[in-house]
Amino acid sequence: MSIELIKTYSFALIKEMWFLCAEMAPYLLLGMFFSGLISIFVDNSFIFKHIGSKNFLSVLKSTLFGIPLPLCSCGVIPVAATLREGGASKGSTVSFLVSTPQTGVDSILLTYGMMGPVFAVFRPLAALFSGMFSGIIINQFDDDRHHHVNSEKTIKEEKEDLRIRLVSGLKYGFISLPSDIVVPLFQGLVVAALISVTIPPDFIASHFSSSPLMQYTMLLAISIPIYVCATASIPIAVALLAKGLSPGSIFIFLMAGPATNASSIAIIKNILGKKTLYYYLGLISFTAVLFGIVLDSIFKTSEFSMPDSLHYHDHSGIFSLVITIIFLAILINSYFLRFRTNNKVQNTDLSADLEQISFKVDGMTCGHCQESVETAANSFHGVKTTKVDLVSGEVNIYGIGLEEDSIKKKITDRGFTIN
Repeated sequence: MSIELIKTYSFALIKEMWFLCAEMAPYLLLGMFFSGLISIFVDNSFIFKHIGSKNFLSVLKSTLFGIPLPLCSCGVIPVAATLREGGASKGSTVSFLVSTPQTGVDSILLTYGMMGPVFAVFRPLAALFSGMFSGIIINQFDDDRHHHVNSEKTIKEEKEDLRIRLVSGLKYGFISLPSDIVVPLFQGLVVAALISVTIPPDFIASHFSSSPLMQYTMLLAISIPIYVCATASIPIAVALLAKGLSPGSIFIFLMAGPATNASSIAIIKNILGKKTLYYYLGLISFTAVLFGIVLDSIFKTSEFSMPDSLHYHDHSGIFSLVITIIFLAILINSYFLRFRTNNKVQNTDLSADLEQISFKVDGMTCGHCQESVETAANSFHGVKTTKVDLVSGEVNIYGIGLEEDSIKKKITDRGFTIN
């Protein structure tokens, strides 16, 4: 490949990524703002109080709570593990695991902006149905005895001043949340740009358009093992739509991709057991294909057309430029934030009398994972402070009379692996 051809492809790739960022920026910034507000009023203690029982109402509530929460397929795991540990039924836990990573207020807004109102409405409805259906089925086949734990003993609820909570919510929306999705989002942008630049416009249409079943099977097989969050899946979906794949097959990717990945599958097996894992994967696959077929039928039998946003809007204006730069600045800051130690231990906390245990935890990929490990360790009597490095996985716990085996067991019960 000549130098000139490499330069041409590189320029086209960068240009495509810029247009994708410009397309996404206003919707994701708005989504980050609303996600911050949601984090203020819907916390873990609120969820714990409502989904403990093994009945239809708990499954419904866990699904409804999960849909707007901006948790990715890795971030939802420690939350679900904590819910299970606190007494949530397997059905409620599975419904939360199925519905939560598929959507989030940020991804719903971005779906509307880049893929149109049909996808934006259909996506949370599919998450609602699949979450409820999966939870009900799991509860029917779950023969484990269920023990509800008082959520007040599991979660310590602290009331803070509204101004402090608003600041905390904005920090979550514009700092913590972006730091959780920045890596998969960048990967999604690269993949989407590569698809747009390298695949000929008629390639997919000429090879796969005659076989919807082949499209469904191909997208499902790709979706289950790879890691892609609900937001990062959107630019890839837009690029694949532009190349000729059907809306239904793309929806399978949007639904199954965020709800599963190879690492989360292993963790779910540890939390809920092998039998429930098989049900989990089967139910996601079934509902994803079902809704893919339904969506294709909607586009074929109605007057709905593919969204105009597949052909990017004009982003040459100063307002679009400023919004895009702000968006990129937030992502860059969030990326470097991952390499800072968020839980610095003050020297005054580390007197010579304190014991220290150290080990490495595998499976932490976002701030929610880090928080889950910290919470598990800090819940033990005698623990004074816990320092968790998200990047390296290093965990240092300081206190008096530390129960190392019990602490490690509680961390592994939340789906992590200890070296």
